[in-house]
Amino acid sequence: MSHTIAACSVRGDLENTDKDLKAALINWLPSAPRRIDRLILQALLCTAPLKAKIRRDCGLYLASRHPARGTMGSLLDSVCVHQLQPKPFEFVNSVSNAAGFHVAAQLELEGPNLFIGAGPHVWKHLQALAGLDLADGLIGQALLVLIDEDQAFEAQAVLIEGSSQTTDFAGLTAGIDVLQLQL
Repeated sequence: MSHTIAACSVRGDLENTDKDLKAALINWLPSAPRRIDRLILQALLCTAPLKAKIRRDCGLYLASRHPARGTMGSLLDSVCVHQLQPKPFEFVNSVSNAAGFHVAAQLELEGPNLFIGAGPHVWKHLQALAGLDLADGLIGQALLVLIDEDQAFEAQAVLIEGSSQTTDFAGLTAGIDVLQLQL
C-alpha cells in the first residue's frame, strides 16, 4: 500500500527565464549545478524542497513528454542545419536522463534512476516501475517526477513508500499538504 511522504508542485510560464528558475532554486540548494537546461532546472525545482525527507536508498523515476526543447532545438540546428559539431552542453544535456543524473547528484540518491517518456497514464507507469523496486526491497522510497512543459510548465514530485494504483498526482497527494510554488 502506498504511503505518500511529501509532494511538491511548481508552476511557471514562458516568461520565466532560466535565470528566474535558477534564482528560485537557490532557495532550496546551496549551489545549483552549472550548464544545465530548463528541463533539469524544473526537475530540481520540484524535488529539492523534498530533500530533507528523502533517504539515500530512494529510487528516482522521472518522466517528461519531451526532452528539453531549447537544448534539442539548438543541437539539431547545429548538427543538421549548419553541419557543425554539437556543443558539449547541448550534447550532454540532449540525453534524456541528464535531468535524472542532476537530481540524483544533488539529492545524493543511490537508488535506481529511470527516465521515461510521459504518456496519458504516466503516474501509473511511474508507480509500476517504482513498485517493482519497492517490492524487491531494492529501495525504501521512490521519488516520482513529472515535467510537463508546453507554453507554461508544471513540475510535480511525489515521494512515496509502497506501491499504489492511483492514476494521478491528485490521488497520490490526497490527504497531505503539497508544497505549491508559483513562479
